[in-house]
Amino acid sequence: MRDIRIGPVHFFSLVLMFELGTALVVNVGMEAGRDAWIAIFLGCLVGMLIYTGYNYLFKLYPDLPLSGYARAILGKPLGAVVVTLYAVIFLNGAGRDMRDGSALLVMAALNRTPIMIVAAMMILSCGYVLHKGLEVLARTSFIIMIFVLMIGGVITLLMLFSGEMEWSRILPMLGDGIKPVALSVIRSNYMFPFGEVFCFLMLMPYIGDKKRAVWIVPSAILAAGLIISYTALVNITVLGSDMVERSPFPLLSTVSKAALSDFIQRLDVLVVMLLIIGVFFKVAVYYGAAVIAISDLFNLPYRTLIIPSAIIILFSGMLDSRSFVEHLEEGGEMLTFVYPVFTIVIPAILIIVAAFRNYRSRSRPG
Repeated sequence: MRDIRIGPVHFFSLVLMFELGTALVVNVGMEAGRDAWIAIFLGCLVGMLIYTGYNYLFKLYPDLPLSGYARAILGKPLGAVVVTLYAVIFLNGAGRDMRDGSALLVMAALNRTPIMIVAAMMILSCGYVLHKGLEVLARTSFIIMIFVLMIGGVITLLMLFSGEMEWSRILPMLGDGIKPVALSVIRSNYMFPFGEVFCFLMLMPYIGDKKRAVWIVPSAILAAGLIISYTALVNITVLGSDMVERSPFPLLSTVSKAALSDFIQRLDVLVVMLLIIGVFFKVAVYYGAAVIAISDLFNLPYRTLIIPSAIIILFSGMLDSRSFVEHLEEGGEMLTFVYPVFTIVIPAILIIVAAFRNYRSRSRPG
C-alpha cells in the first residue's frame, strides 16, 4: 500500500463526508435543548484541539500509520497489543454504524425490508469500493460531497421560502446557563462525530502533499461542525427544541414541512439519500482503517482481508444487542467511557513517550 497517494482535496472531502455521516439526520446535542447548535460547534472546537496532538505524531512519523508508529514508540510487543485494540475498535465502529444506518433506513423508508438484508447490502458496497482502493473511495467522496452540498443548498432555499423558520424558537440563547451546553459537549458532542476522526490516523500517511496534510483534517472538522451546527439550528427554528429532541429523524420532519404551494412537496427522499450516503462513508472509513491495521500488523495483503473483515463487521453489528434501544444505550456508554481511551488516553501516552525519546536523543552528546 506504499504507492497509494490521495490528493489533499479528495482527503478533505473524505474526512468531511465521514464527519457528516449520520450526524446530519439525527438529533445531535439535544441535551443542551435549544442551544444544541452551540454545543455542536463547541464540540467541533474540542475535536480540532484533540487533533493537534495527532498532528504532532504525524510530523514525527509522516510515512507511518498509527499501527506503525505505535510499535516504533512503545516497542513491538506492547505496540502490537495497542494496534490489535485499535483494529477491534475500528471493526466495532464499522459494525455499530452499519447497525445504526440500517435501522434508521428501515424505520425511515424500508419498513418491510429485513434489517439484515439492508446491512448486508451496505457492507458489500463498502467492501467493493475498498477492494478497488482507498484512492477510489476518496475520489468518490469528492463527487458525493458536491452532491450533498447541492442538496443542502436546495433544502436551505426551500426552508427560507416556505416561511416555516421561526427564529424566536432559539431565544433566549443560553437561557438555562452554560451548564447544559457544557454537559452536552463533555458527554457526547466532542466525540460524536468529531472525536471519531482518530481513525484517520491510519490513512494520513497516504496523503500526497505532506506539507498541507496537517491542515486538511482540522479544516474538514471545522467545515463539518459548521454544517451540523447549522442543520441543528434549522431543525430547532422549524420544529422547536422539544419536537427535535423527541424525533429520531429531525431533519426528515423538518424537510417534510418544506412545501411551495402544490408545486414542490415530499422532499423526504433527499434526507433518505443523505442518510445512505453518510452511513456508507462512516462504515467505509472505519472498515478501511481496520483492514489497514490488520494488514500492517500481520504483514498480510490488504485485499485478502476485505471479505473476512466484512463478515466480522456484519455479524458483530447485527448481534451486539437485542434491540435498537439497547444498541443506542450501549453506543452512548461507549462514546462516554470507551472511545475517549482510544481518542485521548492512548494518543496522549504515545505523544508523551515520543516527546521524551525525542528529547533524550537530542540531549545526547554528538
